[in-house]
Amino acid sequence: MSNGIEKRSLCSTFVEKLKNTLGYFGDNSTLHGVRYVLSLSYIPFHKRVFWLLILLVSVGCAGHVMRQVLQLYSGGSVSYLIETDYLEFDTPFPAVTICEQVNAERVNTYIKQHKLPPTLNMFLKDVVYYNAKVCKICASCKPNQTCIEDFYGIVKAVRSSCSELLTDCWWDDKPFKCCDRFLPIETEYGVCFVFNSRLTGNETAHSVNRKIGLPNLVFSAIQEVGIRVHSPDDMVSVGMENSLGRPVILPLITDFEVILKAEVTLSDKSVNAMPPRVRGCLFKDERPPFAREWPFKRYSYSTCMLYCRAVVQADLCNCTHHLMPKIGDVPLCNIQGLVCLSKSKESLGAISCNCPMSCDEVTYKPVHMFTYRHTGNVPPALTARGTRGLVRLAQLPASRVRRAAIRHTLGLVVDIGGVGGVFFGASLLNVIEIIYLLCIRRKK
Repeated sequence: MSNGIEKRSLCSTFVEKLKNTLGYFGDNSTLHGVRYVLSLSYIPFHKRVFWLLILLVSVGCAGHVMRQVLQLYSGGSVSYLIETDYLEFDTPFPAVTICEQVNAERVNTYIKQHKLPPTLNMFLKDVVYYNAKVCKICASCKPNQTCIEDFYGIVKAVRSSCSELLTDCWWDDKPFKCCDRFLPIETEYGVCFVFNSRLTGNETAHSVNRKIGLPNLVFSAIQEVGIRVHSPDDMVSVGMENSLGRPVILPLITDFEVILKAEVTLSDKSVNAMPPRVRGCLFKDERPPFAREWPFKRYSYSTCMLYCRAVVQADLCNCTHHLMPKIGDVPLCNIQGLVCLSKSKESLGAISCNCPMSCDEVTYKPVHMFTYRHTGNVPPALTARGTRGLVRLAQLPASRVRRAAIRHTLGLVVDIGGVGGVFFGASLLNVIEIIYLLCIRRKK
């Protein structure tokens, strides 16, 4: 019996304290309408009911408006604008990657110099240079007869250096030493040589504008080479879309010229403040969420796709192709690994990876491309010169695309404050007042 009395006493005490607290809040709050509902002072009943209904209607309307506001911030928060103030544009000059092609002469020379059996010829071609079928002969490997277990050193010894590929180069009609600006870079094709890439640590890549004009790049190659033209932030890979529309192999002796147009997309600083999930792109210093060990200095869509190809190889065969950039602690493939990659080539060719686009990117499209191969009785001067390539932009772009945030964090704060002000006459000071009156200051 006494327990029941004590419980009712505790409930009564709690209700009385809650009534006094809310009444004190109602008497001292500056929120519109709250005093008429919660005040302990005498207020006619009909007035209390009227203001209670007003507050309930305001809460309902405010909730409906806030749902619509939050929907605007949950998706479709980025717009694309066309800028035409072209006098101020700085447009990156394209990067040019030169990769050595299969050189049977160098393979044969290495075999003769090291007195190796001629039966190794096919194997060395497969491991020294990129092969879409990976390694055809590895499945029937006979050590030191048709294959060599430790072939990594041979790859470096057989492949040509920069000076063995390129001889004469000009930038803006001024000669330079080719290997000073064509820097080595690890690609899926092995070590290639790239001009104007930011992935080699060159943060100040060449740009063109109204003041500089339209310089061109000219190079001479004395071996058969493959050429890729791409953004300075891109990495050449097998799955990369070629700006030239098709893989371009330049055999000896060829005259090659490509004229390009640039399409630039930039992002406002307001976009940087948005989470990647909302803006749908990544900046250069960001990493995709699924990347555990990111080996590249900058982010781009092409580096992400190359990383995905390496991860799939590691998942299928516990190693990555020895010509590919190394990913963390994942080992390079040995003979058994190459056999595994050969058997899995169909799976490797159908990789689907959720790589976000780059927030700042530039793409190049060919306006004109000319290729002419000299055959027959080639003059000695052309033979000594080798293949000659020229890359330039057709014109400076007259417009570019800018990605801008429609909604951002500051706008959300303003919208919330606007809803509170319209329906309740509230501000940030009222929020502090509520905490103060209910939790800190007590009526004695």
